[in-house]
Amino acid sequence: MIPRRLFRPVLFLAVLAVFSGLFTTATGAAPPTGRPDPWPSEVGPERPDAIGRTLAPDPITNLGAPISSLTVMEGTVGRTPDGRDVVYAVPAGENANLNVVDVHSRQLLHTVPLPGAAGAWGIVVASDGRLYVGTYPNAHLYRFDPVTAVVTDLGRPVIGESFIYGLTADGNGNVFGGTYPNAHAFKYDATTAQVTDYGSLDPVEQYARSTVYDPDHNALFVGISTPVAKLLRIDLATGTVQNVTPASLVGGEIVDLDYASGRVFANVSGKLTVVDAVTFEQVKFTDAATGGLVLTYPLAARGVSGGGPGGVYFTTATTLNLMRYDLDTNTVGTVTNPPIRMTRGAAIGYGWVTENGQQILYGLTGNYSGGTFRYDPVARTLAQWSSPFQYVPVALQHTIADPTTGRVYVNAYLNGSTSYYDPATGKATVTARQGQVEGWNWGPGSKMWVGIYPYGRLQLWDTALPESTTNPKVLFSLVDSDHQNRPFAVVPSGNSVYVGTTPGYGEYGGAITVYDVPSNTFKVYRNLVTDQSIASLLPVGTDVWAGSAIEGGQGTEPRATEAHLVKVDPTTGAVTADVVPVPGAASINELTIGPDGNIWGLADGNVFVANKTTGAILRTYTVFSGRLTGHDGALSWRDGYLYGVSGGRLFVLDGLSGTSTILRDHGLNRLTEGPDGTYYSLLRLDGWTIPTNLASYKPPVDPCPKSDLRTNVWTGNINSHVLNRHLEYGCTLTDVLPDAEAQWPSHGAYVVAVDRKLRQLEAAGQVEYWEGILIRFAAAISDVGRR
Repeated sequence: MIPRRLFRPVLFLAVLAVFSGLFTTATGAAPPTGRPDPWPSEVGPERPDAIGRTLAPDPITNLGAPISSLTVMEGTVGRTPDGRDVVYAVPAGENANLNVVDVHSRQLLHTVPLPGAAGAWGIVVASDGRLYVGTYPNAHLYRFDPVTAVVTDLGRPVIGESFIYGLTADGNGNVFGGTYPNAHAFKYDATTAQVTDYGSLDPVEQYARSTVYDPDHNALFVGISTPVAKLLRIDLATGTVQNVTPASLVGGEIVDLDYASGRVFANVSGKLTVVDAVTFEQVKFTDAATGGLVLTYPLAARGVSGGGPGGVYFTTATTLNLMRYDLDTNTVGTVTNPPIRMTRGAAIGYGWVTENGQQILYGLTGNYSGGTFRYDPVARTLAQWSSPFQYVPVALQHTIADPTTGRVYVNAYLNGSTSYYDPATGKATVTARQGQVEGWNWGPGSKMWVGIYPYGRLQLWDTALPESTTNPKVLFSLVDSDHQNRPFAVVPSGNSVYVGTTPGYGEYGGAITVYDVPSNTFKVYRNLVTDQSIASLLPVGTDVWAGSAIEGGQGTEPRATEAHLVKVDPTTGAVTADVVPVPGAASINELTIGPDGNIWGLADGNVFVANKTTGAILRTYTVFSGRLTGHDGALSWRDGYLYGVSGGRLFVLDGLSGTSTILRDHGLNRLTEGPDGTYYSLLRLDGWTIPTNLASYKPPVDPCPKSDLRTNVWTGNINSHVLNRHLEYGCTLTDVLPDAEAQWPSHGAYVVAVDRKLRQLEAAGQVEYWEGILIRFAAAISDVGRR
């Protein structure tokens, strides 16, 4: 059936065609039957699921876990009933295990699963000798009994929370902790197994990041974090909550709290701060190096140790020297002169052990090596070694393929380790530690621009050279100067590298940073989209298009309601165009230029097409429903199709028709293409909560590798006004028609060839009869064969 609006022009063209005698109409053509399925299964047989149902073949190949590493956020020291002194730690990983190591024999005694946990930010030995662990992302409390070596899952103390922080214990075996994202504090009663929820302690701030029990006054101190550090006190007899933050206490977060001799020791944004537990005034203490009184001291540790011979102990920032705070004189200084340095990292856990009637300080150092130490405060000697904690597959954060070598680089969440997978050998090799990569992109040759959290840092890494103090090389950091910490978008163009960031904890207003490579200078333009982060960037000509996300820094609730696409002058930071591509979408996660020369973007589960000059929205295609965060999305053009990963899904969208197909509906994050056309993504195994594996996807072979992707079918210099489309994977209607660029013996030969091919397509139902007339006429009046 010819559409009514085309009936008269088609009839006119048909009459012309009959009189021209150049081609014959195909009166017996079959009606269109639709395009063949462009996604043939090339991935093997069907597979049963866990309950025996038949599932479609999985399009991706699981390549295994490329990084097995060790990430310990906090540890502690305890004693087993048989007299063993042990260190406890929970290396982060899927269904993380509690590790128990004998500090004397240095043997791994137990690895006990904590089902549903990915790691632990809280760990404490109660007065009865039992160990408690507070985990994430399930926010469960677990109890380990050293008598039976059995873990009991005590459940989620506060419904709706995802992290437990800063466990502490009283003298009766009871345990206290804080939570995220609603800043609750709670008590677990070891006798009754009842939980007391002290409620959400702040209407704005989301982190109850630390707690400590005051045994002298039966009170609980709680550190509230981001955007402003607050110290709260809960009278455990009455439940009364009091804000006791000293006016002089300045910082964004209280990471750790400890108690000794009537004083609360707080880690306030990396500075040791001491508060009197009765007057709530900040205590001045003496810096032994200068003799002067100070209110804070640089701290790189999970708080301070419990009180012991000589006071409390910690490691200082930068040097990682072992320090002592003398409780009698309120003086801080190194334990020896020259100082003793912790060689495996900052202290992340402590415990006093009695040996031959003398107290010895044991503890853990560094998040990634299992560093362990023994300090004798009388002899002033330090021994250091690595405990044999269990290395496990780590959560993966990002991936990128090397367009030259084909290596696929992956980076670990929190841990910051980087390795590369070699498709030729199937092996992974650990390389430089980057920090947590939020965005990266290739620079010249073997060099890579890398955006690092939590510093808002851009660094340059030469992947062909060994790791050193200058490789990767830090170019700048935005966390202190401009309050930016997550570089989601890192895009080089010409002599510039453009970086799009989210703001720091508790902050609003992301930024675009323009780094000038030759001069090694940069400019920061913040709050280009009010209260929103910058999630994606696309340089076009002399301007930069940026896609926003409504989120602010962690610890905030969005103020905005929908993401914007803005055009920015990188020399001034001026916004020259501002549009909302998809009303109500929370983020614009990726931007790219399509074969049609327009901007194609991903907004939540929608793909939109925008004019690259004005930003005017031309078309929108919905792939799936649901809101996403600013780092969840990737797009890649191949064979005239737009491949993407978002919301766990792998999808492909036909760039001509806009038709989308979800190839895999779960478990994936990120997308990068190798030089052989293979795609790679991060894989979360079914039933798991974190992505630990690398996966690959091989698109179908493109039989028409240089497709004509123009919107309409052209015959030489003539636009037929028939919509171009894919007839099979990779091949458009224009592709399968006789090549107008070939050397034809005559114009008539070309027209006859076009007619012959159209007869076949019409008979197959791939071309409408009226479309064939328009194409034949365009061929007839073209200049093909006449040149």
